[in-house]
Amino acid sequence: MAASKLSNEEKLLRLLYLGRLDAKYICGGFEKYESPSQDKTDFFSELLKTSHTVLLKQLEAVNNEKLIPCRSQLFSILAFAVCLPTTSNQIKPELCGAVLKLCKTDQDFFDFIKFVSLYRTICNKSKIPHTVAKHVSKFYTQKTAQELAKSYTMRKSYHKWSHKDLMKVGHVKADTIVKQALMNYILYKNVSEDANQEAKTCIELMQKSEQLRSAKEPTVALPIINELKATIHQVEPSLRKSADVWHAVLPNMPLSEVLYILPKLYKLGFLKKETPTLSRINEALNSSDRVRASGIHPIEVFIHMKNFEKGGKPLDPKLLDHLVKERNLTEAELAKLKTPNEAKCPIVMGYLQKCMNLSCSNVQPCNKRFLITIDVTDKIDTPCLRNRNITGIEVAAAFAWFLLRVEKDVIVAVFKDKDIYVVHLDKKGHLNEHVSKLKEHKSKFLVLSSPIEWAMSQKKHIDVFINFIHHKDYYSAIPKEVKEKMSKPVDTMHRFRKKFNLMQAKLINVCLSYPHMVTCDGSPNILDVAGLDEGVPKVIEAFYRGNFC
Repeated sequence: MAASKLSNEEKLLRLLYLGRLDAKYICGGFEKYESPSQDKTDFFSELLKTSHTVLLKQLEAVNNEKLIPCRSQLFSILAFAVCLPTTSNQIKPELCGAVLKLCKTDQDFFDFIKFVSLYRTICNKSKIPHTVAKHVSKFYTQKTAQELAKSYTMRKSYHKWSHKDLMKVGHVKADTIVKQALMNYILYKNVSEDANQEAKTCIELMQKSEQLRSAKEPTVALPIINELKATIHQVEPSLRKSADVWHAVLPNMPLSEVLYILPKLYKLGFLKKETPTLSRINEALNSSDRVRASGIHPIEVFIHMKNFEKGGKPLDPKLLDHLVKERNLTEAELAKLKTPNEAKCPIVMGYLQKCMNLSCSNVQPCNKRFLITIDVTDKIDTPCLRNRNITGIEVAAAFAWFLLRVEKDVIVAVFKDKDIYVVHLDKKGHLNEHVSKLKEHKSKFLVLSSPIEWAMSQKKHIDVFINFIHHKDYYSAIPKEVKEKMSKPVDTMHRFRKKFNLMQAKLINVCLSYPHMVTCDGSPNILDVAGLDEGVPKVIEAFYRGNFC
């Protein structure tokens, strides 16, 4: 069954999880490789003509789903629907109203505005639609005075849109005297002398947030950080080199952000033994309560651990070219930029390993039977798409490591030419031990359908097949005589399902180095994944749990 045969609900779920209608996830963000395609336009045009309520119900159903790799996709879809030229004016207010119902944070709403601006630009229209502007007004009207003050203190703007900009676009009118005083301050920096005590208190907080954004001395910033429970994003950039400032903001930052800034803290020299910042990092990474509350996936921790170990993400090639042209760098300076300084910090590496262990409890077992098969040709030990600090063999070993810890029935194997070979990995073993054991095996080529053929020959009932391969050229390496006899993974999967009556059995092919390899045909329960980012483990888990097909 091709993608065209899927129900509208199934197509919507693919768009929400993958950003596209075919069964493929490409790491790096939906916008990087996907612009609005004709099939997406046709799908929404037809859907909104006949059953726009299907869209609204589906978005509401997934609003609390933690496995969607990019939450902004909910608001991208609504913005696309609103901006589509064929969308009826009668349903636009309902679509915009859904945005307000789905929003959990200010960023959600600003994401919607960002996508509206993007899609209007594509349509060669500059102004925000009248219906959207009306709902901008509703967005601010439904806030209390305290909520409005908090929004302003947290962030003045998102995606180059400020609260002031939106208030002007929406012609927002205050519904209380206190909110009128706050809006006068946001729009004109006016402080009314006859404002009541509640308004004055809120404005004082807003003024303090502005002082924090402009403060250049830690002694000025620290009391405000403690009062506002501010994060590093609210601090003037020059203070991001102050150990005292980092010590103050770290408890207020989400765990994912703490992990992200570890290489920066190391380069600044704040992670040396017995420093206050190091104790903060220990509190963040090794608190079981904090790790559990974050919901962070062990593979996400693994990605940050490898980036920290390698001294941070490699410099973007385009940025490197820009720096070479603009700054006339010497060869020594250029070499330094190209070669990150690897972190020699065993204490933090230990914290990260413990955090990775703790985060396994964030993934609940699904009690399915897994077969993970890993490419061990020469190219698998080279970097991944979107994460150049991590090799393909390390990624595959990390997935095997976490699934062995979480699930009861997991078989790990390696591709061995036209067959596979089962590898016994210790469930309690260290990740590096798994990598070493997998590297002991070598293969000249691989056949993607061989894990399914093996399961049929061994009469193994498998619910989820996960294949990790590195390069797009795997097919060209297969000898001609083997090609003539082998079948496509999709066809082999259909035979497997019929033979064992496992019609919901799933196949996931992960190509770690190339964004355009296609092995699936769009039919349900077969997924292609390209590269590695924080969304990959979420998409894979959501897929094998049956959240989408």
